[in-house]
Amino acid sequence: MLKRIRWLMMGMGLGASASVWAQRRVKLWLRTYTPPEVAARAARRSTELAGRKAGDVRSALAEGRDAMRQREAELRRQIDPGGGGRSADAPRRDRGEG
Repeated sequence: MLKRIRWLMMGMGLGASASVWAQRRVKLWLRTYTPPEVAARAARRSTELAGRKAGDVRSALAEGRDAMRQREAELRRQIDPGGGGRSADAPRRDRGEG
C-alpha cells in the first residue's frame, strides 16, 4: 500500500511540475505574439534588412562609377588617340565641374 501511495504522489508531483512548466512556456510563447512584440520584431528585421540592402546599393553604385570611368577613358582614347590635352581622370573645368 505504501508503494502505491509513493508512486501516486510522485506521479502527481511530476504531473503538476510538468503542467507548470508547460504553462510558463505557453505564456512566454504567447507573449512573443502580442502586437507590441510583433511590431518591435518587424522593426528590428526591417532595419537590419535595410542596412544590408544599403550596403549592397553602395557597392553597386561604386562598381557602376568605376565601370563608367573605365568606359569614359576608353571612349576618350578612341576620340583622341594621341592623348594630347587632359587625362580621362582630369576634372572638367569647361562645365563648372571639379
